[in-house]
Amino acid sequence: MLTSFFSKSKPVNTIVVLLYMTIGFIVVNINSFSDRYSALQILKIIGLWLLYIFTMFVLNFISQKNELTRLTSYRILLYAAFTLAFPEALTNPKIIISGVFIMLSIRRVLSLRSGLHMERKLFDAGLWIMFATLVFFWSHVFVLVLFGALIFYGKSSWRYWFIPVLSVATVAILTTCYVLYINEDSSYILNIIDDASFDFRQYSLIKIVLPIAFVSTFFLWTVWTFLKESAAASAALRPTYILIFVFALVALLIVLVAPDKNGQEWYFFAIPLAIMGTSFFENESSKWIPEALLWIIVLLPFAHYFL
Repeated sequence: MLTSFFSKSKPVNTIVVLLYMTIGFIVVNINSFSDRYSALQILKIIGLWLLYIFTMFVLNFISQKNELTRLTSYRILLYAAFTLAFPEALTNPKIIISGVFIMLSIRRVLSLRSGLHMERKLFDAGLWIMFATLVFFWSHVFVLVLFGALIFYGKSSWRYWFIPVLSVATVAILTTCYVLYINEDSSYILNIIDDASFDFRQYSLIKIVLPIAFVSTFFLWTVWTFLKESAAASAALRPTYILIFVFALVALLIVLVAPDKNGQEWYFFAIPLAIMGTSFFENESSKWIPEALLWIIVLLPFAHYFL
């Protein structure tokens, strides 16, 4: 049974998930391995795969470090399945790279709970978000998670609120220096900015709308369990749960405004959903509902190739 296997956190569980992610990633990117492939293309694919895997490990670390889930493997399995369900994201280097930066930022944001080295953590979090913005412009809305954390942890000093602004200024100065160095004009910087789009016509494709419908339904199904668990958490831990929920809402905002509506915009949402979904599997008393649901989730990415 899947639930009994992934209800544990052992090296074999991680290896199975890694194989699942690797096979899925290769299948998604199989078109890159054509007769005209080059060594540079192969290195690019391998690099993206390493970043994809690295994001999973950062998610696993964040979840364990902040006591958001128990010692199970559900979180990494759900992350793998939900990201593989949107294969367009795994072929877009901008999405994967910005996802790594956002995860590193969230790691610093949640570590504010300790109250130690606040200035350094705030600066680092803002810096990672800005790096993500340079790669994928709409990543900048994750600054809302950072300012949400300041509501909980920045009350002791008003200067904390200005540190993220310093991060923005630092990246802006470095970017401007780079542009001047390569003798480009201001249009180089303006090209980073993407327009918002509310054109959802591609959602009429069944291979795109099916995983979206499932992920949305799963979110609505599990959010109450997650919020209920957050209400029962200690006062010190409760803000962490709220910030993960805010993370999910911000990711949905990106879905709404992202310029390309081909499924890749749901990549960021898969990260908090993996944590929230884990709470459901760890707290559900029924046996057959989690088992059936987990099988559907694991098989969801394959539906893309039969539609």
